[in-house]
Amino acid sequence: MVIPWTLPKRRDERVDRDLFSCRKQSVTFSWIDWIQMAPVPRVTLARQLDSSLEASVGQCQHIYSVAKVMPSVYDHMGEWKEHSEVFLDSADLWHSGPEREGIRVLCSLLNSMRRHPLLELEPNNKSPLQTIGEEQTQNPYTELLVLRAHRDIVRFLVQLDDCRFASAGDDGIVVVWNAQTGEKLLELSGHTQKITAIITFPPLEACEEKNQLILTASADKTVIVWDCDTGRQVRKVSCFHSTVKCLTILQRLDVWLSGGSDLCVWNRRLALLCKTSHLSDTGVSALIEIPKNCVVAAVGKELIIFKLVAPTEGSLEWNILEVKRLLDHQDNILSLVNVNDLSFVSGSHVGELIIWDVSDWTVQACERNFCTQLDTQQEIKLYQKPNDISIHHFTWDEENVFAAVGRGLYVYNLQMKRVIACQKTAHDSSVLHIARLPNRQLISCSEDGSVRIWELREKQQLAAEPVPTGFFNMWGFGRVNKQASQPVKKQQENTTPCSLELIGDLIGHSSSVEMFLYFEDHGLVTCSADHLIILWKNGERESGLRSLKLFQKLEENGDLYLTV
Repeated sequence: MVIPWTLPKRRDERVDRDLFSCRKQSVTFSWIDWIQMAPVPRVTLARQLDSSLEASVGQCQHIYSVAKVMPSVYDHMGEWKEHSEVFLDSADLWHSGPEREGIRVLCSLLNSMRRHPLLELEPNNKSPLQTIGEEQTQNPYTELLVLRAHRDIVRFLVQLDDCRFASAGDDGIVVVWNAQTGEKLLELSGHTQKITAIITFPPLEACEEKNQLILTASADKTVIVWDCDTGRQVRKVSCFHSTVKCLTILQRLDVWLSGGSDLCVWNRRLALLCKTSHLSDTGVSALIEIPKNCVVAAVGKELIIFKLVAPTEGSLEWNILEVKRLLDHQDNILSLVNVNDLSFVSGSHVGELIIWDVSDWTVQACERNFCTQLDTQQEIKLYQKPNDISIHHFTWDEENVFAAVGRGLYVYNLQMKRVIACQKTAHDSSVLHIARLPNRQLISCSEDGSVRIWELREKQQLAAEPVPTGFFNMWGFGRVNKQASQPVKKQQENTTPCSLELIGDLIGHSSSVEMFLYFEDHGLVTCSADHLIILWKNGERESGLRSLKLFQKLEENGDLYLTV
């Protein structure tokens, strides 16, 4: 049995600089975050660990808590040498007690790992993470506000209007914020377990006040409608038999759907209209609306097409009918979105991207080999583990589908039906959420705690084949060898015509960044497993606004005199 043991890396540029090598075995390791834990190389434990090494691993995990009190160790420790005493001598200068003992145990563990006969030290042969210097001239987000209200992982953000948004997560509460000032406006408490889905909800026609409403589902098997202007709980449904994992609104039919172990159709007063039979214990993971009063539900590795039948003169009841099952995916479907009026796209746990026709539900295009769609100048082994090629999220524009595949980002052109740009190691860990920004820019967030901004650029094409000249070539004797030109043409066909260039790296969260929202005027909002929300601001714009307010205040107080 092989047991992989990997600890998270520090989100810092120093990680990429401070590489150390074990000369005897010619294996390269990366530094581990000294602020959260002492350095341990990535290792793979083969066969069965003996008791002594197993005890060392247990000690190392215990030292994890001790190492949290060593914020300056990373900055003062020297480069790793063959003997752990180098660390211990340095540690004596400023640490004693449990901190120094923690370093001693970990250094001893490093040596035992390096010498242990049952260990396979895993070489760092993956592609390097692209980095950017401190001078991020194209990154406008130079100021930030840290918003604290949640007591657990913050998983969801939803935009309410041009200046407000709501956040929700595992603590079961919903918080409404002002996107401009970062002010906490409301806290909505009603769920007893974590929130699993949240969407904006159209206001009820019977209500005189057209207030902004949101709909939240929870692991407590309830769904609540909230008034985001007053904080009032409008309606609550508690008749679910399983956790509702997804919600969607069908405004044209004036109904909404909830997906769990079954699929339910509700009116806006939260009255159940109809529902399917039991679909799966795992439940519906995603829902989208398509034409002809149909919806697509992702259930495991299947896509199920359902048709909603509205009441007629002959029948006064609603009904939901299963029309077709699409069985082209080989593993569980993680993401499902509408691309345009003609297509929708789905992505699976094993890196399958399938584009479907919305009218006849046939496959328009399919991409299962992202690792072969890269630059042929490099020998690429994209990912080693199944979860490294999971497609967690999609976004799109008129021409392309942008996919978060494992740790990488891929741009799939709908017309060319191929990958035209990629960053196979955009982050240290899996990319969880992506979105488009203006000016051909893309933003992504990851389990590694980073938020990165990319720009889609066209690559310079290879020079055209030179035209032969000279006397003999006038008569056709000096033609260029066609066979020799074929590899060049083949290389041009296989290489990606565009590239994703890193233009901004936002480092502020200490844990996985779950998702984000983009406000054109108020900046960027991110939420994280560190229980925090960060409001990233355009520094130049904010500076101008502050100066304007200062001048206005001075003018109101009579301290500013304008001369003509």
